[in-house]
Amino acid sequence: MGRRTNPSAAKEGQPEPRRELQKVVFTTVAIAAVFIILSVVSESQSFSAKANHAQVRTTGGGKANEKANGICLNICEKRHQKRAEIFQGDLFDPNDLLKLASTEKGRLLDKLRKDYGKYFDPIFVDKENGGYRPCSGVTKDGQSFERLKRKLMIKILSMQLKVRQHDSDSSGCDCSIAEGKALRNDIEETDDPSLLFKGIDTTPFYEKYVWATGGHSAAAAHGNLFNESYTAYMEGDIKDAFASIGIEFEGRNYAMGGTPSATDVSMCWEQIFGQDVDFFSWDYGMTDGNDPVKLFHYSYRGGVSKNRPAAMIIHYNGRAARNRLGAFQTLEEMGMPTFHANEESMTTMRDAFPDSSGFSTIEEINTLPEYVRNYKCGTSIEKGDPYCGSDKFTKWGCEKRMKQTSWHPGFKEHAIAGHGIALFLIDALLSSLQDLIEHDNGEAGTLLSQLEEEEKDLHSNFINAKLPDLHRNLFSNLDKLALSEGESKIDPSLFFKGKSICHTARLPSRTRYQGILTDTDKIGQQAPVGEETYYLGFDKVKATKTATENEEIRLVFDMNKEREDKCAGVIVKPDYPDSFYINSLDGWAKLSFPNEAEKKAYGYDPAQFEGIVIIHGKVCDWGKCPQGFLKPEEDHAEEHWEMKINDQFVTTVKDIGNGAAIVGGENGFRFQPNSNDRYDIEIKVNKEGHYFQLVNFVLY
Repeated sequence: MGRRTNPSAAKEGQPEPRRELQKVVFTTVAIAAVFIILSVVSESQSFSAKANHAQVRTTGGGKANEKANGICLNICEKRHQKRAEIFQGDLFDPNDLLKLASTEKGRLLDKLRKDYGKYFDPIFVDKENGGYRPCSGVTKDGQSFERLKRKLMIKILSMQLKVRQHDSDSSGCDCSIAEGKALRNDIEETDDPSLLFKGIDTTPFYEKYVWATGGHSAAAAHGNLFNESYTAYMEGDIKDAFASIGIEFEGRNYAMGGTPSATDVSMCWEQIFGQDVDFFSWDYGMTDGNDPVKLFHYSYRGGVSKNRPAAMIIHYNGRAARNRLGAFQTLEEMGMPTFHANEESMTTMRDAFPDSSGFSTIEEINTLPEYVRNYKCGTSIEKGDPYCGSDKFTKWGCEKRMKQTSWHPGFKEHAIAGHGIALFLIDALLSSLQDLIEHDNGEAGTLLSQLEEEEKDLHSNFINAKLPDLHRNLFSNLDKLALSEGESKIDPSLFFKGKSICHTARLPSRTRYQGILTDTDKIGQQAPVGEETYYLGFDKVKATKTATENEEIRLVFDMNKEREDKCAGVIVKPDYPDSFYINSLDGWAKLSFPNEAEKKAYGYDPAQFEGIVIIHGKVCDWGKCPQGFLKPEEDHAEEHWEMKINDQFVTTVKDIGNGAAIVGGENGFRFQPNSNDRYDIEIKVNKEGHYFQLVNFVLY
């Protein structure tokens, strides 16, 4: 059966592992191929430049002696054979890589055909257009798919380079070349596995490919276990295909309930999703409304991020569908690889499911595969009689969970989306490997350099391309700012192309998990409530009754409303609208931004910033704010609350649109950093019994 029937996986709260990496002895012919290909690759000029330290070094400045080289030949042979046994093939032979990844695809198809039975092909296989539903390019010319394949080829070639670097000094031997060479004369024979195979068993991956999901509560899988999201299904499907060729695949579900894509997410894109993302999604159809500029800003800020990722739009249907696809097509024309989970294909997939209401007995219904039965009843999906409504959510971990609403999809809906995306990505990987076979001429390093240059040129064209007029709609009130005398206007393109850094309280976010936000060694990842290892902050209930210590602006969480604490041991809903909190008991509370960890992580250079500070206030649930709640722009008055930046009083807090407020002082909307190249932000609530909650501080 499928993942649903694995209670141990549900208990762990993680995506269910599909299989352990298979280990069998590699053939003598393949070992010989390792040596031949590695020898050719080692002559590549680019590889030699990048792995200079792998060249032969001796203790006396001359060549290593014959005995030392002979010992190294034996050591390197054993090391190469061990890696071949682990991976069942030669990581430097694209033909072997294609076979390894194809084998994993075959295993996945066997698993899915078991889960869906005879309905697999009608649901997933697109015979008319080829490939699998529901994913495709935004346009029909295939340019985005070619860009995606180029990035995958770069990953594969980089994996090979890192294997060479990894073997450049193994017990004094340079095993990055086929025959092995001694780096010094005092090499000794050894049969100690800890020396011979150092790093091979503990380093099964030499590269990483990261998918990041951005979206609202449905994308976050509210109502389901966290390992029942489409991101988790996709990761479970695809990780073995990537692992088989030495690449770790990570599915990073960082969707946030009740949150639009812009601007408190889009302005903090790298801090939330990370700087290492290769592919990300937009799934904010229910929260973005009909305004495509939100999608455009979110996707553009992702596109200019450090790792030059591709993007996919998911669940974009509705009245704004055409405008959303149009904005996405503009990004593709500018040079970004863009894709969509086609809504017409999703409809075809749903139509292919059997109607469970057409069966007369529960015994007949139970003859259907688990991922098929009780999905469709009549014309309704995941609702209706006899059992589609009651079987929408699983019961592992705990039966009654928060957010089990009509508008949150169940595990079967998540499964078909996740499987479809996985099959699309696996085919892209296989197509990339096929292209590498066609390019294989013994000059892998030259090809890597060529592809990297093409990638950089495309990215340069993207970031330098003229923005469409649509970008001016992001902040409709920007032109209405009362500028100080001599102060230049703020160009709206700054918020797309400009350097920024964000201090965000929201979870999930990489900056929090990695200890960057708090500048501490408390790091972690999404975890069951009570098992978190990252910095949690202060319980809001307690914070409302006390004053801050050390005059700091506190990071708070709400255990009562936002944590699912009734499902012990499993991850249910790890997206939390935490906030920075100041109340009337605090006096002046302060934070310094960016801190040292932020400076280091994001390459902070104050010369690249204009000193414009944006804040996002916490949004009240359903527009109903609790007693004592202050709104940044509406309640900014000295009798309510005050703010200073580097000892300069904030005189203006102006709503510029899409949830963002810009702050200004006596000298305008640009603040200079202090002597420590920071911005000391101080806030004081003057109205008794009131408090102030901010989602983030953003510096441009």
